Amino acid sequence: MAQARAYDDFSTTQLGDMLKQAQTAQLSHPVPVWRAREIERWASSKDKDE
Repeated sequence: MAQARAYDDFSTTQLGDMLKQAQTAQLSHPVPVWRAREIERWASSKDKDE
């Protein structure tokens, strides 16, 4: 999860966001670390209980 947070922090700059987009543009699925982060966000959200 620390790696996912590092990716998020890196992409807060314009250059970081451009590099992130360039690295993932050809992928058919999200990078696994981002998928894990989204699962963690969902698991800790109140929306899952509804």
